[in-house]
Amino acid sequence: MAMMQQLEARPHRCRIMHLDKVKSVGIIASGLSERERETLTIFSHDMDQRGIRVWVIEQPNEMEGHVDKYGLPKREDMQLFTSYHYDVLVDTTLGDEIYGPFVTLNTSSTLRVGYGGEPPEANSFSPNGKGYWRIYDLMILGKGPFEMGKYLNDIIEYLRNIRK
Repeated sequence: MAMMQQLEARPHRCRIMHLDKVKSVGIIASGLSERERETLTIFSHDMDQRGIRVWVIEQPNEMEGHVDKYGLPKREDMQLFTSYHYDVLVDTTLGDEIYGPFVTLNTSSTLRVGYGGEPPEANSFSPNGKGYWRIYDLMILGKGPFEMGKYLNDIIEYLRNIRK
């Protein structure tokens, strides 16, 4: 995973801003259920009503032809999404997936948000989800099964409670 460590070493300056100042949100997704797609549609509509633009990139179901020789997503498949700067970048991928952290590290953003179940061991960097914690500026901890709606609402609540 030397490539991931090289990407992680690239400069990133975090700035947490109040929800009123957010103008763009990028969401990284993988294996969405119909319910999660509906949740993202409702979330995007709600954000649009606030003047916040939402972009979503989803890992293709069939990865054949969409990965390089290292098993990482081809940059051309991500180019449109990663060419834009996001005020908030939200990774909704879970578990053993490398897709979310890889897209996160290739995307310019002011605040990187991730989701996790338990804090990792210090300085771990492994593809089990826990080792990627340090690439995120804000981690939302969850217990039990992942709920897309609750996760997105938690992020909004955190941003709403930031001092203006």
